[in-house]
Amino acid sequence: MTLLEKVRSSPPHWANDTIRPFDEDLFREGLPFVSRRYWCDSASVNVFRIVGTTHEFYWNKPWLWMLEKAQRISSNLREYEKNSDYYLQTGKKNDLSYITMNGLDYYIREGNHRSTIARFDFHYRGLTTLHGVTVEDVRIDREMFRLYREVVALVEEGTLAGFVVPFSEKVSREDTAGWMLETFRTGLRIRSKGSEWLLDDVEKAREWVRERTERRL
Repeated sequence: MTLLEKVRSSPPHWANDTIRPFDEDLFREGLPFVSRRYWCDSASVNVFRIVGTTHEFYWNKPWLWMLEKAQRISSNLREYEKNSDYYLQTGKKNDLSYITMNGLDYYIREGNHRSTIARFDFHYRGLTTLHGVTVEDVRIDREMFRLYREVVALVEEGTLAGFVVPFSEKVSREDTAGWMLETFRTGLRIRSKGSEWLLDDVEKAREWVRERTERRL
């Protein structure tokens, strides 16, 4: 029985869950507030935590639709039937890459069809972990990013006469062949009426914003 026949005979309970869109706007806007960035060209992911894709054509489509109707899925299914053990191998897979912003929800950057096949295949095998894939894990200091937006709003409405720009300073970098980890200190650089503040501590930044917001009320 082929994989597609198995799915049509007994579909997984998640088969009609939709493929989530990756929030590209949040990613781009949040880059100045990255606190940690990890990259590895041969990592492992739980296929059932692959929840979405950066490829907008597949956004909000069901996983079952992807397996049955996506362009080029037929050729990938033929390759799968010839060599299903490809998905079990631990060696590096150059055609599968993912991004996560929380270490739990993974979005496909490359390999939409193979990722879909892996999810369905592992469901029937009783497996979870796909090895040898490229992963980028980007953590944004969301509280500092939120405070930045609040200060921007104060400037735009005229409550604060001045400007604010993100502050980012690399603290460390670790790497060898095939992986890299960078950490950053983030904050806000604010100038108003001849005064300047560098707020690189969330508590201090929160207090600064609270004081200016209260003046508006």
